[in-house]
Amino acid sequence: MLLDLFRHAGTVAWPLAACSVLALAIILERLYMLARLRRLEDRAFMMLQLALEAGDDAMARDAQIAAAPVTQIVDPLLKMRGASEESLHASADIGLSLQRLRLRRYLGTLATIGSTSPFIGLFGTVLGVMSAFQGMSRQGLSGELMAAGISEALAATALGLLVAIPAVMAYNFLLGKVQAMLLHTQSHVARLVPLLAAAARERQEA
Repeated sequence: MLLDLFRHAGTVAWPLAACSVLALAIILERLYMLARLRRLEDRAFMMLQLALEAGDDAMARDAQIAAAPVTQIVDPLLKMRGASEESLHASADIGLSLQRLRLRRYLGTLATIGSTSPFIGLFGTVLGVMSAFQGMSRQGLSGELMAAGISEALAATALGLLVAIPAVMAYNFLLGKVQAMLLHTQSHVARLVPLLAAAARERQEA
């Protein structure tokens, strides 16, 4: 069925095939990355909490948790010792925005594929209808020519929708995953910033 659509979709079949391969690659990469970071996030939070409570900077900069979103937000804050808690929260908000960009990487491309694939299919539909009428003008009215042109037109539309629908569904699913992870990370940062501020005050008093 899919091969038949591809064979009958005409010239737009190739850009749609490229879009489908790219969309699949983005979906698999984001699923893997988000799952890995989600597992690492909880471990990183526990290690950072212990490090801040113990005043152990080496543990806070452990390379094994360096990729976790909460680590990448907290690490610059460790260099801001002595700053007010408001300043730490402001810097944490900037770090959270950077992590939002990181986690949403490639999702814009996936959304573009989902929104433009139907138009590529529609372009193939127009080409198919034009081809049918041009053939009719040269060879006269023919049911076979008309059927071939309509078949190509419908195949292009169907292939465009076949690429777009999974891409849009995957985009919405992954966006929900990203939002959930950002909320999870934000809760971790909100619990770590007071510890960091308290540790800074203790060092100043000592």
